[in-house]
Amino acid sequence: MKKLTQKSLLVLGSAGLAVSLAACSSGSSSGGGGSDSGGDVTLTMWLWPGMGFAEKAKQYEEENPGIKIDIQEAEYADAHQNLITALAAGSGAPDISGVDEGYLERIKESSDLFYDLAEYGASDLEGDYLDWKWKQASSDDGSVIGIPTDIGPMAMAYRVDLFEEAGLPTDPDEVNQVLGTWDQYIEAGKQLKEQTGSFMFSDVADMYSAIREQGDKQYFETDGTLILEDSPQIQKAWDKSVEAMDIQANIERGTPEWGAALANGDFASVFLPPWMLQNIKNDAPDTSGLWDIALMPEGSGNWGGSFLTVPKQSDHPEEAYAFITWLMSPENQLDIFKENGNFPSTPGIYDDPAIQELDDEFFIRKDIGAIYAEAATLVQDVYRAPMTAPINTIMQDALGSIADGVSTPEAAWDKALEEVDRQVSR
Repeated sequence: MKKLTQKSLLVLGSAGLAVSLAACSSGSSSGGGGSDSGGDVTLTMWLWPGMGFAEKAKQYEEENPGIKIDIQEAEYADAHQNLITALAAGSGAPDISGVDEGYLERIKESSDLFYDLAEYGASDLEGDYLDWKWKQASSDDGSVIGIPTDIGPMAMAYRVDLFEEAGLPTDPDEVNQVLGTWDQYIEAGKQLKEQTGSFMFSDVADMYSAIREQGDKQYFETDGTLILEDSPQIQKAWDKSVEAMDIQANIERGTPEWGAALANGDFASVFLPPWMLQNIKNDAPDTSGLWDIALMPEGSGNWGGSFLTVPKQSDHPEEAYAFITWLMSPENQLDIFKENGNFPSTPGIYDDPAIQELDDEFFIRKDIGAIYAEAATLVQDVYRAPMTAPINTIMQDALGSIADGVSTPEAAWDKALEEVDRQVSR
């Protein structure tokens, strides 16, 4: 086992990362928030497109005279790199910053540069949120770096016409039973390919990710010890992905080829969070009414979701905390869900008709929200380290080399371990 070497994210604040959020601190104090001549407190808030907070920010301003919310958006990667750069520089950070779960562990390495929201009462809110979501942004000592926003629980969309042609069940409850394990899913995929000529899914990287996310331990222990070789969940994700090579189309998600294959019925199922349902509608508009949704084999995992943090450069932590906890309250998460579709991280509202009866005529089932609410409760708490994302890429690339016929499973595994060892040790 190898111990992960912790590197401060401050070294990442190089000039190359300074993608300017033009005049981000305009009208603010050196701390990122400020008071204008009328005495109003202006809270700058860095987000990326699609977070859906603008209308709620206007409502908060109307209900709280004297508070102004200045939302400034940058593209996803730029928004995070701008934050990292501002933290490294010691100035220019906003009062509030969104942080996606993919960047959270890097940010937590420098948690001393953020206000501990537990000191403002955040611990009292823990019961409002899914346990696994809350744990992502909190520490064993009780400190809280961020308030949870939305989540991305995973389910499985599938083509009922292809399943029917293959002699597989098409009712979601029956699909959950007959394809309830990954072994059953693989066997069904072989049957589907034999009967229809279509593949079961698009790419082994997808299957690997889906299985990996179902375990409570992946690459690291919480103390930073690398356990990749000893992780039963990672071994399972790898072995099942290798076993499923013949039933995957070897088409990478997100590429033009993926969209074309989806539209053509070249593969019959997709593992996806609720926010990705739109991808199917965009890429295969002529398949409306052919898709249904069930749980993934053996439960669920999470893909996506973020947190709202308050950097210590802010001069207005109390006002920032008051706003973000109001914004991410269960009732406001429900409103945001109704308006934008962001799936809430507050399970107390999952029984609301707006979620339980969420319907989209493109898909067959009339309770899409209910299946995702169930999936959300099945997600396990998983520790992610700063090196988790690079290791994911290494493992997925290794599986791709097998799918492309340029490596054997044994050679690909050994090469992946060597590369992980090299990157973790440097």
